[in-house]
Amino acid sequence: MVSKTRKVSFYRLSLEKQTLLPGTRTVRVTQLNNSEIEDCFREIYNEKMQVLSDNHKAINSTASNGHYVIEAISFEEHRAFLKIGQQNPSNTVALRDRTTLETENVPMRESQLLELYTFCLIDFESGIVSYIGINGAPKISAVRNLFDQTLEPGENTSAHLAAIMTDDILQVLVRKHIISKVAVPEDQILSDIGLDIESFDAIRNVRTKTATYKLVGRRNKNIFTSSSKLAEMIAAIKIKFGDNLQGVTANAKDYNEKSQTYDLLQYNFTKTVVLGREDEGLLTLDDFKDALVNTYDLYRTELLRYCRS
Repeated sequence: MVSKTRKVSFYRLSLEKQTLLPGTRTVRVTQLNNSEIEDCFREIYNEKMQVLSDNHKAINSTASNGHYVIEAISFEEHRAFLKIGQQNPSNTVALRDRTTLETENVPMRESQLLELYTFCLIDFESGIVSYIGINGAPKISAVRNLFDQTLEPGENTSAHLAAIMTDDILQVLVRKHIISKVAVPEDQILSDIGLDIESFDAIRNVRTKTATYKLVGRRNKNIFTSSSKLAEMIAAIKIKFGDNLQGVTANAKDYNEKSQTYDLLQYNFTKTVVLGREDEGLLTLDDFKDALVNTYDLYRTELLRYCRS
């Protein structure tokens, strides 16, 4: 039986607006409060999304790594429950009979596409996004793209998502005098590291490939001009790689101590949930919604303690 356990990750959603001060070249950056962020989503929901036959609303979104459809299943009581889908090639999916083991093609009309999808819950009162990680499904960055691409360009508003960390590990690191090394595996191997054709041919039959990148500073010098920039970098890494991210480590020390390695993913606030009941067959929308809502409500107070505005 296919496992019904999934990992839920939590992010802090923020929007900032840039305004050019009259008669100057100075740009003022203003952080929108949670109510204003909800107003931005309401504008998208009411004016930009199209109504579906089941009264859900949906909108197209495009990013560098794919094309998405974001469907608002519900938007009420300051919470939005979203389904985020991404096109999947039709020739990689089939229906298989459990008993006979025979397969048949998925029936599709010419205008239809197969889609891999996942779900997230946005609580606009707290600004916290709960996201279910599913292999092959869109990454959490789709939520950021929804705001960046849909709000009017003249508004100069940009969205940001920060992974919520526990145990104040970031506070530990930013107090260190020297952060000398940060390592993260990279999944865009060919495009980002320039792997040549001969090298690629040598590994093309290997089922999995992992590459690691290291940012290394000069001896006894800090990588970051400001240590607080580490938090921004970690959030950007998690958003880019999603569940493909296998590890993030940082080396840090004070002037009078040896360098220590910190495994940052150990401090990421995540929870494992069980979707539906083990004796049930296909999962429903309510199974995903209940998992997100119940998990978020259970840990909401703790999550708010770890949020940094």
